[in-house]
Amino acid sequence: MKSVFEIAYRYLIPAIRREIVKMLIRRGFMEIEIARLLNISHSLVSRYLSGERGYNIDLSRYRDVMEKIERVVDRIAKKDIDFYQIYEEIDRIALYALSNRYLCSTHKAIEPYIDISKCNICSNLFSQQKVIGLISII
Repeated sequence: MKSVFEIAYRYLIPAIRREIVKMLIRRGFMEIEIARLLNISHSLVSRYLSGERGYNIDLSRYRDVMEKIERVVDRIAKKDIDFYQIYEEIDRIALYALSNRYLCSTHKAIEPYIDISKCNICSNLFSQQKVIGLISII
């Protein structure tokens, strides 16, 4: 079975970044400017926009996730967030999505033998209380 971290890295993080790129384009940002802000290649920005990258998960199904992404984009547009904070927020959104089991169907599509009704790995690992508890253990 693939690790939840691999699923997040290969599918969820690119989907979040794709939504950020699309929202910034709608706000009038140029592709090259977006590449600089997110510290990614101009080519990757183009692939996000063309649907070649970050397309496996339709985040628009999750209004709460889209609102969180929109808030990050608001801060980017206001220049109220630096590069490190952008990626911290992307990771927070990813943790939120994982804790709410939003990737279960994607994981099932990748590995059909998984019984998502029995799997609680993400919700167990990434619920806010569990994360705080894990941090206090370390």
